Order: sequence, then C-alpha cells, then structure tokens
Amino acid sequence: MTPLVSICLPNLNARPFLEERFHTILGQTLQDWELFVYDSHSDDGSWELIQDFARKDARIRILQGPREGPYPAWNECLRNTTGEYVYVATSDDTMAPEFLERMVTGLAAYPDCDLAHSPVVIVDDRGEAVKELPWPDVTAFADGIGDLVSVPHIRRAPYDGLVQLTGRHVVLSITQLLIRRSLFSRIGTFTNRWGSVSDFNWEMKAGLLANTLHVPNTWATWRYHSAQLTAGVDSRSAEYSRKIEEMIQDAVRTCEPHLPAAIVDGIRSGMLERAKHLRAYYSMLRHHRERAFSKRFFQVSQAFTGPKAVRSEILGRILGRPKWSENATTEIRQWLESLGIDPLVRCAPDSQTVAGHRASAMNAGRLNLDASL
Repeated sequence: MTPLVSICLPNLNARPFLEERFHTILGQTLQDWELFVYDSHSDDGSWELIQDFARKDARIRILQGPREGPYPAWNECLRNTTGEYVYVATSDDTMAPEFLERMVTGLAAYPDCDLAHSPVVIVDDRGEAVKELPWPDVTAFADGIGDLVSVPHIRRAPYDGLVQLTGRHVVLSITQLLIRRSLFSRIGTFTNRWGSVSDFNWEMKAGLLANTLHVPNTWATWRYHSAQLTAGVDSRSAEYSRKIEEMIQDAVRTCEPHLPAAIVDGIRSGMLERAKHLRAYYSMLRHHRERAFSKRFFQVSQAFTGPKAVRSEILGRILGRPKWSENATTEIRQWLESLGIDPLVRCAPDSQTVAGHRASAMNAGRLNLDASL
C-alpha cells in the first residue's frame, strides 16, 4: 500500500544532528510514512549511522550519490518515493511529534490547498532558540495579516507569490512545509540554478499557483549554524540581489500561462517593473548604509533622476508614509480583493482521525469557520 507521507532526508556530513533527526521522525504520532535518505558520500560517520537505522526499520530506504547540492538531493528523493504528501526533513533540523499528523489533517480537510505551513523555531547548533532571529519577523509571512499569524487560515494564490516581489521570503525553511505531491507536476521540482538560495524560486512559483493552509499549533525547526549551506550568503550583496531578480523574473514567466488573465495583466502593466525598481533602490540604500554622505547623495539623486516608482517612494517617505516593503502586502491584498479574490481566509480543518485521512481527502473541502485546531 502506498504510504501517506514520503519523508525525504538529504544528508552531507551532519552526523552531530542526524541521530536526533531520525528520532523525531520515528517518534511522529502519524506512522504511515516512508523515509528515503540520500547521503552525498558523507565522511563523518553519517553513512554508518544511516545504515544502522535502515536495518532496523523496513520503511527506511537509503542511497548514496554525488555531492551536487541540496536541491538535486531533494529531487532524487522525489523520484524514489510515492506518498501523497512530501516532507523534506533536512538532516540538521527537527519537528514536533505531532507535526505530520496535524499537517496531513489540514491538507486532507482542504483538498484545494497544496501546501501546509507551520511555525518555525530558529535554533542554534545546541538546539536553543536564537532570540536575535525571531520568526516570523525574519520573513514577509506576517506582514499585513494581523492576528492570522496565530490562527488557522488559507492564503490563496497568487498572494504569497506576489508578496515575494518584495524580494523577501514568505517561507523561511522547507521544514515548515508539507507538500501535496501533485503540486510538483504543476510547478516542477527544485532547481540548482542559483545555488544555495534557489529555493526562493520554487517557493515563489508555489505561492503564485498554490493555496497554502497555515497550521499554527505545531512547529518545525531551522538550525542556524556556521556549517549550514547558506551560512556564507550575504543577503545585502549585489550578487544576492541579482539572483533574487533572476528568480523572480523566472517564477513569473513560468507561472504566467497558468494565472488568470487579470492577474497577468496587472503584473505586466506595472507591478513587476515597479517592484524591480523599488527592490533595486532599497538594495542600494543597504549598500550605502554605513556611509551617511554617500547614502544621502544617492537618495537626493534618485529623487530627481530615479524611476517614477522610486521618486514617488522618496516623496512618500518625506511625507511620513510607510516604506513600500512595509505596505506591499496591504497593496497586494487590496488589489486581489478588487479582482474578486479573497487572499486571506480564516478557517480550521475539521477534526479527523488519522485513519480517516484518505477518505477525507476525497470528500472534504468545506470551510469550517467556527472550528479550531
């Protein structure tokens, strides 16, 4: 029988965290899963540990392959699994014992949603919360949605994808997501084109085309430490800004054929170009941040010779209006509402047992506005 959830565990020399990761999978309250471990020829003892766990549990299959980065490893896991839902369990992170059960319950209740999204706890190499990096402040997820941060809700496409026109992530870590497998047939698998930050591109495509259910009463972790793949990424660099621009353009181009004509018209008639100019402007401000005179000179020059969107932004700031990045989510929501799309819907999945997940995925889908998780 096909397992309900396919767990993909990519690994490269994460032996200090790997045993805990295995235990958080084995300890899930939902046990209808398969685990595929793809190890990129680790030399720190990881492979021996992986083999030991695989010998003890028939649900675990393992494979070694070349070191090509995280996204090819994720794709290899997808090719070798069959579950209705997919979870990428990065090897240095963890999750709550009821994580899979509650996320599956949500997607089973709402078949029009292809993503379930949970809170994330940012931890250090010792597993302790990093207070300097509070979630959701480090993402655009909570911008403009008020108390929906802490209650079940659906964010309807293309809202999340359009929010990423700001250049900020809505989803901090893949560990926050449970993905309906059918979504990959619509938007493709993961690309390695932009190196270790390429998940921004897949995330934006998913946000443009897929509804997301937020499940607030569970959690996953994202471990912030010096050995992680993205440790050397400078989000304030010109190179990072270039990659963000390319990923946004690619996501919009890929998704346009699947978006309603009114959405495409709005994006192409000014939204995409305006966002590009404002991202570039604020990127340059960050570049000049430690040189007061240089920063002021740049702002003055842009006020007279910059693109229209930038000149309007500078005037707005002089008049005390909020920055574009702070107001963008409100603008996007209001624009979608004017097109008859309600992008934020408060809701909660119906109460279900694990045994009823498969049947409910076929029959459920009604909003239950009064229930709670």
